[in-house]
Amino acid sequence: MYEVNQKTLALAIGISSRQVRDLRSKHGMFPFIPDTKKYDLTSCVNEYINFKVGERTGKTSVDREKEMAEHEQIKKEIAKLKLRKLRRDALEARDVENYLKSMLVEFRNRLLAVPSRVAPVLLGESDINVIIKRLDREMFDTLDELSGFDPEKIAGEDFDNEDDEE
Repeated sequence: MYEVNQKTLALAIGISSRQVRDLRSKHGMFPFIPDTKKYDLTSCVNEYINFKVGERTGKTSVDREKEMAEHEQIKKEIAKLKLRKLRRDALEARDVENYLKSMLVEFRNRLLAVPSRVAPVLLGESDINVIIKRLDREMFDTLDELSGFDPEKIAGEDFDNEDDEE
């Protein structure tokens, strides 16, 4: 293994340092030796030769094919998620979060309103059982609001406005 810097690698294969950087960033070629900013001259020369041969014969490199396969897999997963959403099998996290936030805010407000709503009614009451029954009824009414879960309210209705980014 011959460790070389970018400039030496460029001189060895007959291209500029800029081209080495471009091949590294655009094509994923010339990986660094782990924990260094240096290249393995032997593997880089072989990789460059294979790249040039593939370029002339019209074949793409294995890395490029792998990248394209991963891209296609991601597109397939996105299409599946969109289909699930259209079928209403899945909900977007953002929609669920917004729905739950508004539901919890409403619940909190109703819960905080119980004392002011019940106090005038119970003001003259001295029977503890009547007070307990009235408070129980108010609390159960407030809790019933949580049981009113409607999945149709969560899902956004604007499926046609989604961007198809491919």
